[in-house]
Amino acid sequence: MQFVSPGPDARVRAANVRATLAAFKLLPQVGRKIAQKYGLGGALRAAEFLPVQQWLDALKEIQETVGPAKVKQVGRHIVENADFPPKFTDATSVLLALDEIYHLNHQGEVGHYRVKRLPDATIEIRCETPYPPMFEWGLVDGICHHKSLGGNFAIDFTEGPPARDLTCILSVRRLT
Repeated sequence: MQFVSPGPDARVRAANVRATLAAFKLLPQVGRKIAQKYGLGGALRAAEFLPVQQWLDALKEIQETVGPAKVKQVGRHIVENADFPPKFTDATSVLLALDEIYHLNHQGEVGHYRVKRLPDATIEIRCETPYPPMFEWGLVDGICHHKSLGGNFAIDFTEGPPARDLTCILSVRRLT
């Protein structure tokens, strides 16, 4: 269920939380204020892990006060902040390994990404995480359009049913 950590002790790599601050380039003080309110301020060192629920609470406030578009921007900035092992060199390899990468950046029960390649080469990502749909869409969009992973992709978004584990489904197609 979005904004509710499935594991009470679940933790997220602090470097990922930096994406929240990166999304507030024009008004950095707003991002810092929300992050500090939920105990997410400070250096946010890459090796440090913070409670997932605190970040979810901050994302919820961002969505309610600034809007879903800003939450999508936070998701887009994950690719620049999270730990992506160097063996993943393009958007397709990252998307296919999204659950593995997700669990490198989290500790405890945090849900999953169910990823499969369809016969037409579309990559279907079923987001079963506590993160909101706009965040998930931004995450996948950020991966697909990041300059070092890049490519030309179309992303179809389908929101999951309310109050369920399935947040959304993202279908990614490479454009020729």
